[in-house]
Amino acid sequence: MLKKMEKYQPAQFEKKWTEEWKNKKLNVFDPDSKKKKYYVLVEWPYTSGDLHIGHWFTFTIPDVLSRYKRMNDWNVFFPMGYDAFGLPAENAAIQHKVHPQDWTMKNIKTMTDQFQTMGTMIDWDWMTVT
Repeated sequence: MLKKMEKYQPAQFEKKWTEEWKNKKLNVFDPDSKKKKYYVLVEWPYTSGDLHIGHWFTFTIPDVLSRYKRMNDWNVFFPMGYDAFGLPAENAAIQHKVHPQDWTMKNIKTMTDQFQTMGTMIDWDWMTVT
């Protein structure tokens, strides 16, 4: 019989399952696989700061779709990229009195960590920065 939880504490489970998915390489695309291929692409975010609710909203449906396809034996290509070449990132760096390259790289690290904490099934081996 299952023990009833007094209060749901997501942090108790998130790290375990994130590691499990990573170890099993559930998010990894294999270009040589004989499985049917499926391509998922989401508009890449600007590197102007932390993720916000719009990012979470934008990535949720493609993430669910990629999981569904994987569960149905498709070889899913779900790459990630960041739009680092533009005024939003440059203006944010200037506003914070930081060199744009330093600002951009710091935000890429932060945003990548946030997407991974979110548990997205993005294949990080295919990350691109424009």
